[in-house]
Amino acid sequence: MRNLRVIGIVVSVLITTGIQPAQADTASDRAATVAILQQKYVSVLNTQHATLLALKEKMKVDAGLLKQANSVLADFDSNYAAIVNGLANENQALQPIIDLCEEEVEEFGNSIYQLQQMVKKIQTIQCIKGKTTKRIVGLAPKCPTGYKLSKLTK
Repeated sequence: MRNLRVIGIVVSVLITTGIQPAQADTASDRAATVAILQQKYVSVLNTQHATLLALKEKMKVDAGLLKQANSVLADFDSNYAAIVNGLANENQALQPIIDLCEEEVEEFGNSIYQLQQMVKKIQTIQCIKGKTTKRIVGLAPKCPTGYKLSKLTK
């Protein structure tokens, strides 16, 4: 009982004198968290960017597809820049960046899947007019006026 009183008095004195418990170095904690986030998310985003660029090359055959690929890439680039700049800024809170990373990795994963499905639908047809042969590539390719469909290839 007496020991409890002594402990209570010591704790009361410590609280009233303003002694604060030791705190971790937030700069090193942030640096460690940033390194983990870069490994976890930025590397995934880099892979997604490479995939988007490869899909864009395949989608150049159709203007509508290329427009969609460019739109996704523009959105990707702006969000990627926000993430990288936020991680580099020591005054930026990390939780909003983590939330943005999680959201964008999932969003661009879905966008990549949809673009890949569109690329699978690209067809090539061969059109003939006399001795002239043209290959037409697109989602729904049609022979130019005066040309006849020769064969359909994938």
